[in-house]
Amino acid sequence: MSDMWRYKTSGIPDRLFRRRDGIPITTAEVRAVVISKLRLTPDVTIFDVGTGSGSVAVEIALIASQGQVYALERNSEAIKLVNENIIKFGINNIQVVTGDAAKTIPELPAAQRIFIGGSGGNLDNILKQCHRKLESGGIMVATSVTLNTAPMIDNFMEENRYQDVEMVSLNLARITKTGQVNLWRANNPVQIISGIKR
Repeated sequence: MSDMWRYKTSGIPDRLFRRRDGIPITTAEVRAVVISKLRLTPDVTIFDVGTGSGSVAVEIALIASQGQVYALERNSEAIKLVNENIIKFGINNIQVVTGDAAKTIPELPAAQRIFIGGSGGNLDNILKQCHRKLESGGIMVATSVTLNTAPMIDNFMEENRYQDVEMVSLNLARITKTGQVNLWRANNPVQIISGIKR
């Protein structure tokens, strides 16, 4: 348990994470759905590929407190931010893995869960490497904000005979105050694709 977040729920408010312009954060609501799809256990080994700010890795580490989280990132500024968030939340079960994910994944141990939040344009190779490292019965979850990548992930899972493949689209909006009125401001839709490896 962290002094920053004493609850047994996901969806830590975005404002509690350290953030920087240009470094993506998976928003609280998307994180909550991603984590529910991952079906975490306390001692799971999991990869967070393209961790960005580390928000998903932090939430996973809090839930899987006896497990090991590997947060993969190649952007040097994002790596600094991930480390800041690890310290802020007092996490001791996240290992930050720097470099190109397709090259660093083969060096990691097998995983029971994998989350792909970013691919840096190398999605095909990352999917293949993740598939090799994911144990039978393990769950892979990926997010997509582009029209190109969601079908690629879905097709990859279907071709590799993943079970219970599911794709959902989250369309979130928040109230923002503009003058005297409150307006709904929509976020970009996020597709969440999940499946269980045979």
